[in-house]
Amino acid sequence: MTCCERDDPTITLSKDALKDHALYEIDQVLIRNKHRLKDFLTFPKFNYVPPVHGGNRLVQEELAYDQYSLTTNVDNAKDRLNDDQCNAYETILNVVTNKEGKLFFVYGSGGTGETFV
Repeated sequence: MTCCERDDPTITLSKDALKDHALYEIDQVLIRNKHRLKDFLTFPKFNYVPPVHGGNRLVQEELAYDQYSLTTNVDNAKDRLNDDQCNAYETILNVVTNKEGKLFFVYGSGGTGETFV
């Protein structure tokens, strides 16, 4: 058994469990860089599922988005919004920022830009 001193010195893991956890952590770093451990065929597979979010790996992947990239995309797209789109965007952004908890339904005829908003 190996002691996992970083988080809790009272927890001991087998070498296989430690290896599995390490492979999971490597995968998390790769995800943030738009890769996965499975992209590298020579690396072994891991079975570790973190206890966060009930161990749902799909939820973990969805929450591991690149905030910088998304912010850059939004900043670039804001300049292309027409007046109505800009009004909808600003209204929704203010509600989210102020945690008001409202529901919005964006609708329009095909090609009017509701998906862009």
